[in-house]
Amino acid sequence: MKGKLYAVGVGPGDPELLTLKAARILSNADVIACPAKDGGPGLAYRIAEQACPGISGKETLLLDFPMRKGDLTELHRKAAESLISVLSTGKTTACLTLGDPCFYSTFSYISDYIKEAGFETEIVSGIPSFCAVAARLGLPIAQGDEAVMITPREYVDFDGTIIIMKAGSDPRSVREKAGACGKSACLVENYGMPEEAVYTCTDPFPERSGYFSTIIIKQTCP
Repeated sequence: MKGKLYAVGVGPGDPELLTLKAARILSNADVIACPAKDGGPGLAYRIAEQACPGISGKETLLLDFPMRKGDLTELHRKAAESLISVLSTGKTTACLTLGDPCFYSTFSYISDYIKEAGFETEIVSGIPSFCAVAARLGLPIAQGDEAVMITPREYVDFDGTIIIMKAGSDPRSVREKAGACGKSACLVENYGMPEEAVYTCTDPFPERSGYFSTIIIKQTCP
């Protein structure tokens, strides 16, 4: 009997945003797979555990997903092999991802390996960070026929709402470029976490912010 793999989005940080379906899958799973940090479960696990304390008693599979650029193909293959090893024993496995598994998620790099090995996979959507950030700001992402662009790190001029993910390396520069185009920018760092910081269009931006930083740029300030 083969196990089934669920990719479970845990949302951007606030455990109360974990969906009912995600909670059900986590409660029923035999194994919880998650990115490791410092030899233990990482942020995605900590978010899920707050929402579903029962997972702390389950078997845990730690996966090495470093947050760095470069060719990570070998690490992705090894992670897939670890998952396949567990699935081969017939255990249902929930693989945790921050935000949504279909949006800037490492899971997309390993899912093909799993499918090619003949195992069934299912994606359980999570709330992406930019939606939660917009809600925190009370800011509509798009209205009417307004277009939206989502891009990582750098400012790109665009006639519509611009959402910049992973925007912590130089947020001031992003704001300056947006301002030069007559647009306003807001920043939320570490949404839903204890160290969350919110910068509206009238607040000075920090020189640097954390990896989990999202900037939303609009034509007018909210």
